[in-house]
Amino acid sequence: MSVKVNVLISWLAHAVTLGIGFFLMPYILHTVGDGTYGTWLFLNSIAGQTGLLYLGFGDAISRFTSKYQAERKWGELNRTASCITSVYCGSACVALLIGIIFALIAPSVYDWPGQSITEVQIAILLLALNAAFSIGGSSFGGLLMGIQRFDIERGIVIVVNISRLVLTLLFLRSTYGLVTLASIFLGLTIFENVAMAVMAFRLIPTLRMRFSDLKKSVYKKCFSFSLFTFLSLIAEQIIYMTDTIIIGYFLGPVAVVPYYIAFRLCDMVRIPVLQIGYVFLPKAGQLHSLKQNDDLKKLISQGFGIAFLLVCSAFIGAYFFSDLMIRVWIGDGYAESYLIVLILLGGQLVALPTHVMRHALIGTGYVRIPAILFLVEAVANLILSLSLLPYWGIYGVAFGTFFPLVVIELGLVVPIAMKQLKLSVRELFMEGLWPQLLPLGMILTYSIVVSRYKLEDNWPTVIGIVAGAAFVLLLGIGLVHWKKKVNRIEKLQEATAVN
Repeated sequence: MSVKVNVLISWLAHAVTLGIGFFLMPYILHTVGDGTYGTWLFLNSIAGQTGLLYLGFGDAISRFTSKYQAERKWGELNRTASCITSVYCGSACVALLIGIIFALIAPSVYDWPGQSITEVQIAILLLALNAAFSIGGSSFGGLLMGIQRFDIERGIVIVVNISRLVLTLLFLRSTYGLVTLASIFLGLTIFENVAMAVMAFRLIPTLRMRFSDLKKSVYKKCFSFSLFTFLSLIAEQIIYMTDTIIIGYFLGPVAVVPYYIAFRLCDMVRIPVLQIGYVFLPKAGQLHSLKQNDDLKKLISQGFGIAFLLVCSAFIGAYFFSDLMIRVWIGDGYAESYLIVLILLGGQLVALPTHVMRHALIGTGYVRIPAILFLVEAVANLILSLSLLPYWGIYGVAFGTFFPLVVIELGLVVPIAMKQLKLSVRELFMEGLWPQLLPLGMILTYSIVVSRYKLEDNWPTVIGIVAGAAFVLLLGIGLVHWKKKVNRIEKLQEATAVN
């Protein structure tokens, strides 16, 4: 399948996932209450740290599967798949053991206000099983992506998310809400991994998983590739997965809810824009290999600009309308979420465009320094969040995320990337940022005009605002492309006249 088709499929899957999460969040919150939902978010954030047990092998299995399939080296593919699967199975056992220990000591490490300790312990064990199955079977999803069958892999994910929506609506009640949610997650994770495994063996007829294929040389090769990916994974976990743990532990589960509302709104912007970097990585590697440096610089500048346009447009919209969105989406009583949205999105104004540069560097093979800087940024995030929390509460945690993103990404990552890619400030501005000024100006004008009207708190109003903003943004982008096309025609005509 073509790259464009795979990108569209990936975006569709993310859109479905985000849309279902967007719908389910207020439903779950109002069904089980702030206390139980805050506890669920707290437990999920802790369980999410088991993502470190993937050890960065996700990219490794996709890369080597793609390589060996193209070279038709089925023996090498089987050895790599067997070795990585064995590592994942070991990690799954570790995740389960951690869950059992945490369930046993849960009564002594936290008060769990308003929750039955038995229900909390059962939920912890179910989430540990969920993590174990998810890690143990994840190599099959990597195999499907490695053979470019994103349609199958993403299709299974869409089915799982729709099933999660249906099961939650059918079975969630205020009583035993934690256990119900954890059971739904576990059941669907098992189904997802079984489906991935069946399709992987069906689409790769030569695929075998054997103890005889476990070779030291293969382990060494996979670990050497995944080392810096693992460092980046650690950094990402610390930056985006520890805030709710910190808030839940020091301020209680209820305090998690307004922060998580803002975090989810930010994710509605962050996750789709991240796909630009993932798509640009292989293309940057190809251009670098072919020594097409001018095309590479143009690609990075344009990707940087597109990411900036999208996140800056979202920031403008959040400034004028996120309070309205929160009231319609969740209800009254979460005014704190408005400022947190602006703080988190403010950090993404720098982080998301820089993400494109970071992935371009990875595509060219320059991985060590970006990974180390990402980890430094994550540690600074954690220290600053813990330092500011006693003074500013959940706002301090948000600023703890904001400051390292801006200082390290803008002050270090961007200059290093520009130097490594031989990209000048003028090229970045003219190719990347200058074309975005017209659409951004139009979005700002639209937001100012619409915000002057008395807006009702209902979904038709929200949908109308979003639809209008999308139209204005597309119109602005269309005008920029039209102007570029006119300029190209004029230059061509001038060149023709001279000849």
